[in-house]
Amino acid sequence: MLEKGKISAVQLAYVVFILITSLSVIFVPAQPAKHLAWLALLGALGEGLLFFYVCTTLAQKFPDKTLIGINDAVFGPLLGKLVSLAFLWYFIQIASYNLRAIADFFATLFPETPIVVFLLFLVLTSASAVRNGIEVIARCSVLIVPLLIFNYLFDDILLIKDMDFSSLLPLGDVPLTDFLKSVHAINSVQYGETVVLLMVYPFLSNIKKARVSVAAFIIAAALMAGSAARNTAVLGSLGPITTYTTFQTIRVINIGEFLTRLEILIAVAFIFMAFIKISVFYYASVLGLAQLLKLRTYLPLVLPSAVLITVFSIINFTSAIEAMHFTSETYPYYSLPFQIGLPLFTLVIAKVRGLPGKKKGLSP
Repeated sequence: MLEKGKISAVQLAYVVFILITSLSVIFVPAQPAKHLAWLALLGALGEGLLFFYVCTTLAQKFPDKTLIGINDAVFGPLLGKLVSLAFLWYFIQIASYNLRAIADFFATLFPETPIVVFLLFLVLTSASAVRNGIEVIARCSVLIVPLLIFNYLFDDILLIKDMDFSSLLPLGDVPLTDFLKSVHAINSVQYGETVVLLMVYPFLSNIKKARVSVAAFIIAAALMAGSAARNTAVLGSLGPITTYTTFQTIRVINIGEFLTRLEILIAVAFIFMAFIKISVFYYASVLGLAQLLKLRTYLPLVLPSAVLITVFSIINFTSAIEAMHFTSETYPYYSLPFQIGLPLFTLVIAKVRGLPGKKKGLSP
């Protein structure tokens, strides 16, 4: 084990909550569902829980192994390493996508500031967290989630007077194919990326409590659905075509020309949540690479990986619009092998081969 820290089931639930909700603060890939985005978010929960069940089942079969060790045990040392390299590539990409998303968001707020400033600030902050290990990252999430939930509920109360719930109707005018497309896109971005936890489960103090995080799934889904419904009720027909929907919704708040400009709180929340999500994927990639290379520590890989993530975040997309189009149209299908295809195949092969075998010295 290259990681000596341990996290509790509660801390894991907080991390899961942030992995699910972080990008939804500014963007939810539910445009085809239009005013039914809130319903698509709830529908995606079912698919997401299925993906989560497969991953937790796999983790409980191999409680002392990360995804790298599981792949070696199931597929053998050669094929297992090739599968692991594919996953590490995916983790680095997710870190770079999220890094670019937050940089693009803040570039719209501070257009005179070069985008590289935002990229370097966040990646170096994440590098500091990664160097300190998963325990520090998990503790940071415990501080952030309660503030985020309070922020959402406070904004909801202030926006009640601006809501028109008739904008949420009718329920049957969105084609089923468009609705299901939104459901899967949401799952791939919000729920499916929790596959990265296969790099974290071995450091859980009690692996049998991993499924406690189902509560985090349900609370996150309820919060995101409520937020989407609120956004539609406030913005009406403009909601589905607005780039940063939640941010634009919070801008509407104006209580007596005194309580206004609260969208800065959303921006701050997004910084903290993106920091946690990027750190988790960043951590998974350096830890996994260190295991593949059989290093004694992953620390020498932290800064080179930061450079790699930053470079990818710059060259992957030319604009925020291009990134959002990729997230909505291409990513839901590109991510399927990593989020459910390979984990499910690994679980099936493990069961067929009777892995893991019984340890010597134990009675049957």
